[in-house]
Amino acid sequence: MRIATCLLAACLVATTTLAQTRTTATDTDFVRKASSGNLTEITLGKLAADQASSDDVKKYAARMVVDHTDANEKLGKLAGSKGIQIATAPDVAQQQDIDRLKGLDGAAFDRGYADLMVRSHKLTTGLYELEATKGTDPEIRDFARGTLPVLRVHEKLADSLPPF
Repeated sequence: MRIATCLLAACLVATTTLAQTRTTATDTDFVRKASSGNLTEITLGKLAADQASSDDVKKYAARMVVDHTDANEKLGKLAGSKGIQIATAPDVAQQQDIDRLKGLDGAAFDRGYADLMVRSHKLTTGLYELEATKGTDPEIRDFARGTLPVLRVHEKLADSLPPF
């Protein structure tokens, strides 16, 4: 009887642990896209420090560097605990945006950066909302839920950047 109880308890613990750490391809894809997005925001924010002419853009960009660095560090720790590799560079389309903005400065940079921030934060917010509601890994889903309020602020701030 004692052995059967121990075996049953061990099976319950193993089943619970497997259910809690089940990470699907969708969750893994979210981690990759989210980390790539963070790297893009950091790179663009640093670029804005050098090439933007607007103080509003520079202030917004500095916040992007801080917030997305923090988010990527948290995501990296979470991903590492699950054996998921985060992105090490922006994806191809994001790199094209970075390269395009590298060729601009002053008001042209400000306009391009502000437009990109509006578009990218709408997409990013949608990505996180999807993970927050449909993600299967509870920890990754909670990360998305916890990050969403910051992304919504980023989106609102991007929308409020002056037209250049």
